[in-house]
Amino acid sequence: MKASLLLAFLMLAPTEVVVRDGESLAEVAQRTLGDRGGASELKALNGLKDNAVAPGTKLKLPGPNRELAQRSLTTARNALAQADTQAARREEAAAKLKEAEAYFQGARYDDAAQAADGAWKLVAATQPTAFTVNVNDKGITTVESRSGQPVRVEAEGVTRPVYPGESVRVEKGQPPPMPRAPLAVPQPTSPADKLKLTVQPAKSGPSPVTLAWKPVEGAEGYEVELIPARGEKRTLQASAHQLRVSLSAGAYRWSVRAVARDARSEASAEQGFEVAEAPARPINLQVQPSKWK
Repeated sequence: MKASLLLAFLMLAPTEVVVRDGESLAEVAQRTLGDRGGASELKALNGLKDNAVAPGTKLKLPGPNRELAQRSLTTARNALAQADTQAARREEAAAKLKEAEAYFQGARYDDAAQAADGAWKLVAATQPTAFTVNVNDKGITTVESRSGQPVRVEAEGVTRPVYPGESVRVEKGQPPPMPRAPLAVPQPTSPADKLKLTVQPAKSGPSPVTLAWKPVEGAEGYEVELIPARGEKRTLQASAHQLRVSLSAGAYRWSVRAVARDARSEASAEQGFEVAEAPARPINLQVQPSKWK
């Protein structure tokens, strides 16, 4: 029942898009799929030979099997990330997941889902099933699956599987909610990649720099990973689609992912920038001639 509801919901999505004036294939992918990387999918789906696309061109969009393939890929990635590095068949599962990713980029969504499920099964079978159940004083039950086989949650006659890395929140007297579509990957906008920033020294300490990205629908917050060329990696939380952070002079790399109560997107591609302090302004001193000899 739940699977049919999900499919019915996804079938309401548009099936084609018209390219706007001056719009690149990557920008079309960002507008329709929430991910610039989806350009390769649109290219394969529409039989395009290159990324050049004329304004007014109608492009076919992926169907509901794309969302289902995304869920299978997310489940497989979570299972592989949690598997012991020495676990049997982990290497085979990693190769299977890589195959699934290639299928997905080529818009072969059914093949991608099948390969991703195969990767998940290879490592899930070697992991103990672990999950937590929490019931608060309002009767709201939260089930979080951590590893192994999926946990099945049943309420009000509706059963929903919860795969490793997922959680579901069930209110008293309500069925388990329909799985949400995977969060899109945020797209960094500022600073531009490889940009050198010149900032004025601040009296109170390191100079502030604003990191910004395009907002993601359904995100409740964002997680920024900041990696200085010298020093330790920092993970910072942001409630909006930008973050102001004080940084000393040096080179940095950063990425961002969207987060919600029961979902996390993939991290964006890393961007780099450099912070350099502007030289101090010269002090103009004028000495009046003296009458003293």
